[in-house]
Amino acid sequence: MKGELKVQPLTDNPDRFRQGSRLWAGQEQIVVTQARFAGDLVYIKLEGYADRASVERFRGAILQVPESDLPTLAEGTHYRFQLIGLTVRDLEGTTLGMLVEVIETGANDVYRIRAETGAEIMLPATDGVVLDIDREQGTMIVDPPPWR
Repeated sequence: MKGELKVQPLTDNPDRFRQGSRLWAGQEQIVVTQARFAGDLVYIKLEGYADRASVERFRGAILQVPESDLPTLAEGTHYRFQLIGLTVRDLEGTTLGMLVEVIETGANDVYRIRAETGAEIMLPATDGVVLDIDREQGTMIVDPPPWR
């Protein structure tokens, strides 16, 4: 439709695109006036952007919400983006590296950790492997499987 922006949602919260939602495209705040879902895409209309030419500026943009607008999670749970950058240590306190990516696999997430040497370690995000996450300290304690 005229003036719609086609969005591939990276959220599991479809309410993110409801009428009146405020999103950020880079440094610019935008307001959703209308949304329709079609398959795995969302087509949104934006306040103040009535035609195709005006929404063209958002092509390729990542739409975001401020962390302060996110729902509070239960104790001990975290948004994936909050884990990126944590220093990952094993039980002995040895630094394995920094968590650089959270990969969704369906069964469980997989954490990609990059050591200072550039080597990468992939760890399953399971209770037996991830023992503690302390976002205030910026650390994650893990007990890697023996195959690491």
